[in-house]
Amino acid sequence: MRAGVWALVVLLAGWALAGRIEVTQADRLELRKVGDSELVVLVGAPVILELEKGEEVRADRVEYDRSARRLILIGQVYYQDAEGRVTEADYLELYLDDESLDALEVHIQSGGIDLWGPEATRVMGQILLTQGEFTPCARCGQDPYDYSFKARKVILYPGDRLVAYDVTVYTRGEVTFYWPVLLLHFSERRPRVEVGSDPTDGWFVSADLPYVTRGGLGFTLLRWFQNRGWGLGVDHWGAGAAYEHYRALYLPPEVGADRGTLEAQLDYRMGDKNLRDLPFYQATAFKWTSADQAAEPPRWSLKAEYRLKEDGWRHELSLERRENTASGRVRLKLSSRALGREEPRAEFRLQTYLDLGEAGPPAARTVPEMVLRWTRGWSGGGFSVKGSLYAGGYFDRTNELNRSARAAGVWASAGRIYVDHLDVFRPSPPWKGFRLSAENRFKGWYYDTGERQVDWRSTLRASQTLGGLRVEARLERRVAEGEAFFARDYIRPERKLDFKASSRWSVLPGLVLTASGGRDLEQAVYAPLKAGLEARPGPLTLKLDHLYDPQAGRHQATTGRLSLRLGDLAASAQSGYRYPDAAYDDLLLRASYALPGGNLSLTHKRDLNQGRPRETRAAFELRPGGARYSLSETYDHDGRRLNGRIGAGWGPFSVRLDHTSFFTDDPGDPNFRDHQLTFTAAWKEHRLTLLERWDGAQGRFGPGSLRFGSRFADLRSTWNVSAAWHLPETGDEEVYLEEASIKGGFDVWSGGDTWPALSVQGGFEYARYAADDRKLSFKDFGFTLGWRGEENTRLYLSALLTQEVRTSEGWPPLQPRFVVTLDRCCWALRFTLDAAAPSARIAFLYGDQSARFLFDESGIRMPWEGGL
Repeated sequence: MRAGVWALVVLLAGWALAGRIEVTQADRLELRKVGDSELVVLVGAPVILELEKGEEVRADRVEYDRSARRLILIGQVYYQDAEGRVTEADYLELYLDDESLDALEVHIQSGGIDLWGPEATRVMGQILLTQGEFTPCARCGQDPYDYSFKARKVILYPGDRLVAYDVTVYTRGEVTFYWPVLLLHFSERRPRVEVGSDPTDGWFVSADLPYVTRGGLGFTLLRWFQNRGWGLGVDHWGAGAAYEHYRALYLPPEVGADRGTLEAQLDYRMGDKNLRDLPFYQATAFKWTSADQAAEPPRWSLKAEYRLKEDGWRHELSLERRENTASGRVRLKLSSRALGREEPRAEFRLQTYLDLGEAGPPAARTVPEMVLRWTRGWSGGGFSVKGSLYAGGYFDRTNELNRSARAAGVWASAGRIYVDHLDVFRPSPPWKGFRLSAENRFKGWYYDTGERQVDWRSTLRASQTLGGLRVEARLERRVAEGEAFFARDYIRPERKLDFKASSRWSVLPGLVLTASGGRDLEQAVYAPLKAGLEARPGPLTLKLDHLYDPQAGRHQATTGRLSLRLGDLAASAQSGYRYPDAAYDDLLLRASYALPGGNLSLTHKRDLNQGRPRETRAAFELRPGGARYSLSETYDHDGRRLNGRIGAGWGPFSVRLDHTSFFTDDPGDPNFRDHQLTFTAAWKEHRLTLLERWDGAQGRFGPGSLRFGSRFADLRSTWNVSAAWHLPETGDEEVYLEEASIKGGFDVWSGGDTWPALSVQGGFEYARYAADDRKLSFKDFGFTLGWRGEENTRLYLSALLTQEVRTSEGWPPLQPRFVVTLDRCCWALRFTLDAAAPSARIAFLYGDQSARFLFDESGIRMPWEGGL
């Protein structure tokens, strides 16, 4: 009985929600009529829905208004949107057309921020909370939170940008201070306070001091260097709906320099360029950096975009200047195009550049261009026409093959009209088996300088099928003539008028005759005639092709292929004869046999003109059960060289032997009686390779090497190990390690309540240049100790070494870097002492995952987290 009720619920729900919502779970369904509205009511413990974009909905009761496309969720509401944000509430109304919502008693999880409030509203992706509370420390197990905020109004924008008004700041549950406006932008990750020292600048302080205004907030950037002086800047974010970011920073001259540096950056965006349905989008990015030397110009870049959609048109404007541009050139692009399906589809385009200051090299410009397109065109009665028209003024590289264009210079301006149309005629067949089609493609370039260029291609095709006989005739014409003013428009002049005919006749089952030929009517010459025969008598297949040149009155070539297939056995022979050369093609013999779970094949190539073999190849492959075996040998008779491979595999384990053997008789040949051998054994990501050379002249091995490579990764460890050993050879009979490298890390142990966790990480490289000269390279190589405390507090101590040691120059003093990081889950503090600089630094960062960002900056991987 319950199965029948459940099937009815799913069926009715799928019909009621018009396939836009999937009902995953529900206990009862009701259909109600309230006024002009039709409601679908679902009740369950809970009701589970999946919306069309993958959003998940859970509630005790769901009401769906079909006419308004509105979901009303009541009781223990859970809603996860397409961006991954989770909203929990007692009551929630969701409008499916624009994804706006209204909710009561809400808890929102967005990224690492948790927000609470009595009422929430979402419009255009922005969530508004009244009398809201928020903190990044909610999931850190802290009681009370290290810091949290309460505000009169909170706006959460898509991504992780949050703006709050009339904010009270709490530290460990106590009121600390008040801010009129607060902005949190957790994707902007960098330490806000840093103190340290180094030999060049001496002591230094880097502090980003927050400020607030009604229009936004940001940081006053203070930089002080003991040996350089003061630096000052500002980093500002707007508090409106648009994304606004302005940054400027002046740094005093470095020690020994004459002038300081000034950087300025602007980033403004309104709307989202990835959302096609939005009528408006605007973005501006500007970056300016002063030069280090007085003689050099400053570096700056600009990129501005503007998009507007209105009244069936879409307008786009962009300005761009790249930082690596030598001149002050700014590129300008402007376009307007009609939307919808009405034809012709119009488009206006302009593409040029402005040289601010010294002119740069010439570049192509479109000033402007008007386009009309008929992409669907017109069709009727078997006839169809479509095309396009381009008209505009252009500045481009001229065609050096055109005398007048060459006289205008390498670059010049000209007006041009470009016409392109395709005409196709395919009438209904007048009788059975007959087909007729005509196609005309025309392209024309017309310049205001008087030049013109056309490319005109026409094809007329007719075919008739009578039983097993099919005959086709084709007339092709192409005329490419005139002179192009611009180099990009140039096409090579050509005039062709070709007639081609072909036939295919199935004389009997298994016997097909083909023929084809033609005539170049423009040059009054015949094309080669080709006749073919294909016969399939039983297991045999015979293919013969003959080529005859009627213009020269002689035969050109005859090729043939005879093949046999008897069950699992297949064999073939192929060759040919070239009449002008009075020579045979190589004879190619193939044979193969399909084994159960494998294959056996043999190939032989023979030179029929000289009566000698050229190449012989044998291959064998077998896969019984989970094993696999293979053998492949190829002998080059001309070079007297044998290449081969023998392999076997059992599950993840495999072995393989590759060899190249030379059988030359000349003792002066450097490869005289040599055998090059490579043996490889592999298990999953671990590989051992032996490379050896057998010197047949001296009867000994060498030179050779043994190589080992291994990769491994799981949640707690990852490494990439490689090594190469030198093997004995003439003049050097020792076995020694030539090179080695280790990269990765692993947890030595996970720690406990009374002892720390320990992980080892980094990169190490070893290279041997001579018996007393070796190089050791360390990169972030060392260990990390981690202690766990209450409320997810963690303390990390890392000792890392980044240094190169050359043993021939003696061992220098080690210069490690020590890093101490205090992680409180939603904020972190880092102290760094670097003996190589030498320098010392203290950095602070707020927000969830702060320690992970500080670790990434330092090149450290945390134990326990599987991030090695």
